[in-house]
Amino acid sequence: MIVRRSFMATVLGALLAWGAAATAQAEETVLTVSGAVDGTEPVSFSDADLAALPTVEFATGTIWSEGVSTFSGPSLKSVLDAVGAGPGDLQLVAANNYKVSLPRDAIDGKYPIIANRIDGKAFGIRDKGPLWVVFPYDSEPRFQSELIYAYSIWQLTQIQISEE
Repeated sequence: MIVRRSFMATVLGALLAWGAAATAQAEETVLTVSGAVDGTEPVSFSDADLAALPTVEFATGTIWSEGVSTFSGPSLKSVLDAVGAGPGDLQLVAANNYKVSLPRDAIDGKYPIIANRIDGKAFGIRDKGPLWVVFPYDSEPRFQSELIYAYSIWQLTQIQISEE
């Protein structure tokens, strides 16, 4: 009887710890937007904040992965609108400090998205996450160029908006 109670207490403790870790992850900052934004401070987004924005979803293959996957997340435009971004171009920064300059005219109402789900699931650093700038590469020839591929930064952590 004691062994059974101890086992149940261990399982319950593990479930509570997992729930706390999941909650902490949802509240952890995954993206910071700075520069020409409303106010003077950078704006931080958790995964839950990004999930609260309108979601765009599409299936596409990429040159970095096998097969077709369904990517979903907010459009980059909706993130920029949420922070009151100025009209300047963007610098996208990855977790390893890799940087990509993205001109504002490469962004339309729906694309690119900041994917925070692949096939409906959150994905980690080993899988190019937790955020990946993705275009619907298979949908139109305009999304199949070296320039578009260069904008498709993964492990995105920061967006810096120029003042111009």
